[in-house]
Amino acid sequence: MTKLNFFKLCTPFLLVFILFFNDVKAQPIPVELMLGNNYGSVNITFSKKFSPESRFGVFLLNSVEFDYTEDYKNSLILKNMLTLETVKNLDVVGGLIYTNGGLSPQTGLLYTLVKEKFFFLCNPNINIESDPVYDIMTILQFTPKINDRFHLYTRLKFLNVFTADHNIKSYQWVRLGLETKGLSFGLAFNLDEHGPNPSVETNFGLFVQKDIF
Repeated sequence: MTKLNFFKLCTPFLLVFILFFNDVKAQPIPVELMLGNNYGSVNITFSKKFSPESRFGVFLLNSVEFDYTEDYKNSLILKNMLTLETVKNLDVVGGLIYTNGGLSPQTGLLYTLVKEKFFFLCNPNINIESDPVYDIMTILQFTPKINDRFHLYTRLKFLNVFTADHNIKSYQWVRLGLETKGLSFGLAFNLDEHGPNPSVETNFGLFVQKDIF
């Protein structure tokens, strides 16, 4: 897949969900650009209810990775799920996920805990197909106040994609920087493992994340 076709495929998905859900309830959507020494990425992870009183909502995980020189290393995850709250902080989710391997229906759970300085999310899923694929994503975020203008921004994001027999993809992404007025920026460090017997690949760089209204 060429870079041009790759971004032609990804851009409509990203723009539709950014613009549509942003217009429904004017809630900021965090969009992150990371540029590392081996590849870059654009990432959106977003969860919201349709209204404060509603048990229904939406969960988006849209991630595009682009290699600077080798097109075959490009990858994407476009996950767009409806959510139904069962008990406080715990939702049942269902929807579609599109990856380099194609389009699949998916269902799972979504647990979120939001505090003033702390955010935790855990999302285990299973693809609904004859040979199911499983994934578990976890996010830990801590943003303590430094002064009246800045907060420290720290985030750990883990993803593990696997079948009953072997690992498909795993990563651990670390972000460390500053946050001010809906803008976060700083250092980025990624650890990636691909395949059943993976070796660890590293990607160092910088990130900037902006809340889009």
